[in-house]
Amino acid sequence: MPPKTTPKSETQPLEVLPVREEKTLLTWTAPERTFKTRDKEFWITAIAILALVSIILFFVKEFFLILALLALVFLYYVLSTVPPESVQNKLTTKGVYIGPTHRYDWGLLKKYWFKTQFDQIILSIETYTGFPRVIALVVLKNQKKDIEKTLNKYLPYEESPPGFVDKLTAWAIDRLPLEDKKTSPKKESKK
Repeated sequence: MPPKTTPKSETQPLEVLPVREEKTLLTWTAPERTFKTRDKEFWITAIAILALVSIILFFVKEFFLILALLALVFLYYVLSTVPPESVQNKLTTKGVYIGPTHRYDWGLLKKYWFKTQFDQIILSIETYTGFPRVIALVVLKNQKKDIEKTLNKYLPYEESPPGFVDKLTAWAIDRLPLEDKKTSPKKESKK
């Protein structure tokens, strides 16, 4: 058999693209996540509800579900008692950086919107990847307009409709309030 020869066009690169220099467009330092301390009444109510549900599940012999609920309440307790660390977020010409380790390129990002949680502004960015589906960044109130102006160059502003879990959570919070909405802001302002 004769040796295989490759045509000249396959061995040479078609086009050399110039490397785009990465420029920082905007930088801000904010907490890693939203944070709200809970008072004693909240935890008494949550533990009472957990105890009642656990008793019902005990008679149905759902021991692993009881353990899972205990683990979730413990996780929520830890997240509401340990304040988050500050992290530096930045927007560059290549993508979004969250701290020193996570970068999401603009090609992986779909759209963005703002929402409010615990009196803090959250920048939500939806991705094309399966995990994480939405990136949530805490934004300082005085930087919201600058961030929005920068993001409009790369992503469309479009709020995502609430999913099934969001609707279920909102329904449960409305039906089972664990803290009094009228008295909780007054207690926080005294501290």
